[in-house]
Amino acid sequence: MKGPPLLLPRLLAPVLVVSTVGVLATGVWLLLLGHRSDQVLQLHQIASIVFGAVFGIHFLAYAPRMVRSLRADWGPIRRQAIPGTGLRGMLVAASLGAGLALSLTLLSAIEGWNGGHFG
Repeated sequence: MKGPPLLLPRLLAPVLVVSTVGVLATGVWLLLLGHRSDQVLQLHQIASIVFGAVFGIHFLAYAPRMVRSLRADWGPIRRQAIPGTGLRGMLVAASLGAGLALSLTLLSAIEGWNGGHFG
C-alpha cells in the first residue's frame, strides 16, 4: 500500500503522540514523587487509557498491511534485500531488550503501588 496514511490514523496521530508523551512524563513524575500524588496518578491513568484506545485503533488499522508485509518479507519469494535491514532488526531487538531490562529494574518501585495508599 503506497500513498498517504489512512485517514483515521492520520487524524489520530497527534492524539497518539500527546498521549504517549503524557504517559511517559507522568510515569517519570510519579517515580520522582515516590508515588505520593493522587493527582499525578489520575493524570497518568487518563493518559494511559487514551493512549491504549488510540494505539488500539492505530494497530487495528495497520494490522492487515503489516501481515501482508511480513508475508512478503518472510515468504518463499522474497523481495530484493534492502541495505540496512539487518542493522534495523538488531536495533529493534536491542530496544526491546533494553525496555524489558528497564521494566524489570523498576519492578520493585512499581510494586509499591499495589495495595498502598497514595497521597
